[in-house]
Amino acid sequence: MNTGKEITLSIDGKVCKSTFGKTILEIARENDIYIPTMCYLTKVKPIASCRMCIVNVEGVDGTILSCQEKATDGAVVTTNNSELYTERQNIMKLYNVNHPLECGVCDQSGECDLQNKTMEFDVSDQPFTTKEQHRPVENWGHVSYDPALCIMCEKCVRVSTEITGDEALKLHFGGYSSTILNVKQEKNYASLGEAAA
Repeated sequence: MNTGKEITLSIDGKVCKSTFGKTILEIARENDIYIPTMCYLTKVKPIASCRMCIVNVEGVDGTILSCQEKATDGAVVTTNNSELYTERQNIMKLYNVNHPLECGVCDQSGECDLQNKTMEFDVSDQPFTTKEQHRPVENWGHVSYDPALCIMCEKCVRVSTEITGDEALKLHFGGYSSTILNVKQEKNYASLGEAAA
């Protein structure tokens, strides 16, 4: 077990020192190196559902998820190039299939990570389409959940499980019909507000 051992790696040409056991994303953030994320929360285990944190590591074929990959001594990491940008742009286009680009009429406009990433990756139109689904908005006490707008980042589920500990929210898998379930809806848990925040 090498936890606590000092390691040195290069991220975008910057020499970064840290301790063994930390992820590439954690070390990048410690060194003020930006790697975009949509599903990452610092206080829960990596969710790895968004794939926005992809990076290239010299000697490794393809991309890796920096939120999950533990950094190794001597690694040479690239966080941004044209291929990574294009892949992230396509990821955002897929997110926006579930979430229409109607930011001007949204209460969260200007304070929305999805909107910010959509603009950052220059997604102004929607080349992908899906069959429209009519799923009702659900009221969970202080929280309204609109499955038609949910991008399935799973942050609310992780907060419900790992931070509030009440496990009120669960992910229900069904392919494109996946949704978040409030399994304790009848109890009107106040912690749902924290999970949805």
